[in-house]
Amino acid sequence: MNFLWLVTVHHTWKAVLFSVIYLMVQMWIPCEAFSGQQNCPSVCSCSNQFSKVVCTRRGLSEVPQGIPSNTRYLNLMENNIHMIQADTFRHLHHLEVLQLGRNIIRQIEVGAFNGLASLNTLELFDNRLTVIPSGAFEYLSKLRELWLRNNPIESIPSYAFNRVPSLMRLDLGELKKLEYISEGAFEGLYNLKYLNLGMCNIRDMPNLTPLIGLEELEISGNNFPEIKPGSFYGLRALKKLWIMNSQINTIERNAFDDLTSLVELNLAHNNLSSLPHELFAHLRYLVELHLHHNPWDCDCDVLWLASWLREYIPTNSTCCGRCHSPPHMKGKYVVEVDHSSFQCSAPFIMDAPRDLNISEGRVAELKCRTSAMSSVRWLLPNGTVLSHASNHPRITILNDGTLNFSHVLLTDTGVYTCMVTNVAGNSNASAYLNVSTAELNTSNYSFFTTVTVETTDMAPEDISMIIKPVPTTSTGYQPAYTTTTTVLVQTTKMPKQVAVPTSDAGDKMQTSLDEVMKTTKIIIGCFVAVTLLAAAMLIVFYKLRKRHQQRSTVAAARTVEIIQVDEDIPSGSPTGVSGEGAVVLPTIHDHMNFNTYKPAHHGAHWTANSIGNSLHSTITTISEPYIIQTHTKEKVQETQI
Repeated sequence: MNFLWLVTVHHTWKAVLFSVIYLMVQMWIPCEAFSGQQNCPSVCSCSNQFSKVVCTRRGLSEVPQGIPSNTRYLNLMENNIHMIQADTFRHLHHLEVLQLGRNIIRQIEVGAFNGLASLNTLELFDNRLTVIPSGAFEYLSKLRELWLRNNPIESIPSYAFNRVPSLMRLDLGELKKLEYISEGAFEGLYNLKYLNLGMCNIRDMPNLTPLIGLEELEISGNNFPEIKPGSFYGLRALKKLWIMNSQINTIERNAFDDLTSLVELNLAHNNLSSLPHELFAHLRYLVELHLHHNPWDCDCDVLWLASWLREYIPTNSTCCGRCHSPPHMKGKYVVEVDHSSFQCSAPFIMDAPRDLNISEGRVAELKCRTSAMSSVRWLLPNGTVLSHASNHPRITILNDGTLNFSHVLLTDTGVYTCMVTNVAGNSNASAYLNVSTAELNTSNYSFFTTVTVETTDMAPEDISMIIKPVPTTSTGYQPAYTTTTTVLVQTTKMPKQVAVPTSDAGDKMQTSLDEVMKTTKIIIGCFVAVTLLAAAMLIVFYKLRKRHQQRSTVAAARTVEIIQVDEDIPSGSPTGVSGEGAVVLPTIHDHMNFNTYKPAHHGAHWTANSIGNSLHSTITTISEPYIIQTHTKEKVQETQI
């Protein structure tokens, strides 16, 4: 019994001892780890139990090692850091604010911010980045603020920020080398509330449509000569808009109609002299308006503005500046201008709309040109009223007031009324638009109809086949390109459907072919006639030319034929030669002296002058006796010398 007791006590103590040792080890490991986190980098200062680490102005060229893992706030501003490598902050899972501004960062590698699952704010302003480091923003699922101001960034590509859809504030101000903003640059930023694009040398308003939740927009310090309707399309949640110092000359009608939630609008320090009538009519919540430092022209076109300011912003007479012209109004507050200073008239429609007949599917326009400062709206046949800012899929109002149809439909038929308004009154003009069905040219189509052929068991002499055409609908036909008439019939006992070209289609096809053949025959006939005429003219020309040559080459009444003789011919014996008018030459003793040869008989027509110089070159080379024989011109067809 005692032995068993001792064994039990021994085992119990061993178990207790092992348990104590295990617990001590488990407690020592986290304590050691905790003690390791307490080490603050020597070049930084730490506070709030190492949750805040400040390393500013330390001349650092890279991120220091040994930053505590429980750090929530890390400030590395105003150093010489030039690159952020991948996984630099991988162990800082609790980091919420990372400040890297005012360094010389040129490159941020993909994955540089891996592990920063809790990061809320990332500051990269005043660096030397030339591109948006989109790949580095991967996995920053809680990022709310991104500051990229004052970097030499040259372009903002499509989907530059789609990896951080949680972003709520984006600062892209002072990108002075920015040249291009893609149409899809802000795609995916559905939660963005604040956007700064000020002082970026922007000349055209970027596409801000994806920013459906945007509430504050800063685009001052750019160059926007004109603000057109649709520039702020989709920004129905926008509450504050600043466009100061942007050299604005003109704001077109209905340019702000989409900003139905706008509370504050700042257009100060621009070149505005007037505003279109009822420009702020849709801004029901606008209570703060800044129009000062603009060269206002206080005439009839500004009366509506003065009246609107007195009604909706009565407590701030200095909000909208002073009159710049005419001279007698210069220096007066715009809000103080009233009707007593001018005599104004109702708007005049310079180019009124006219009735129009047009085919369905074509482009159409109804003119309504008037003063640029007048308000223009169109009343459609269905009662809808369109303005410049209306978003109709086919119908838009151009800048000059013209109603434009991208393609008309039959349902567009009706009366359209142009309504022009200014402070002095209204002017209306109407026109009737008649849309007719478009004509379809079916000359090149063959239409098939379905024919049911039914055969029955009857006597051979009583067999008949009944063919009943089934009319086809006008909306579902398929054109078939064929030039032969074919009937497919299968002799069976069951009813069959046979495709047979209709006679109307065959007649149209035959007529088309006949016209083509007739045209071809006419062309061929013309070609043959021209060819025959050319051949006849060529023959006549050849005959005339030949006759002219015959007349010009024969100057004398007769021709000369010189015949070489193989044997000597005695002088004065003409018997060896027969023929009309033969002349025998004596033996030539001195062939160089051609003047000694005379004709033997006076009956011959040859004389020293008749031969003349035409035989000079021939006779001087004669070395043997020749007979010169003469013929009448009628018997000679060819002369050989």
